[in-house]
Amino acid sequence: MMDAERLSYHRQKLLDMKKELIEKLNEKYNEAIKLGTEGVQDSADEAYNIYNKNLMLGKVETDALKLRLVEQALQRIANGTYGVCIECEEEIEQRRLEYVPFARYCTDCKSELEKKGLIKM
Repeated sequence: MMDAERLSYHRQKLLDMKKELIEKLNEKYNEAIKLGTEGVQDSADEAYNIYNKNLMLGKVETDALKLRLVEQALQRIANGTYGVCIECEEEIEQRRLEYVPFARYCTDCKSELEKKGLIKM
């Protein structure tokens, strides 16, 4: 079981990550909306802007998923299940939580689920 100090450390790390993700999402979203709104464009410019907008929105989607995972991790801290794999219910390695504080799975379960194509993150 994780001690209170370690839990507090991960909670703060997740809160910082959440703030950063929200800022990035707002920035990217506003940038995507502005794309192609200045001046007259020919079809090549338009196609390029559509491509860039889709690329940017793809990044927004990834960040939105990460934000959802961070919020779920904060919820697990609140209900006392943080640091426990949601698949096998074993403790998630500290080293893994250090790199991915929103980790839901231990390394073994994550590898297994990725192989089966059931998860991406």
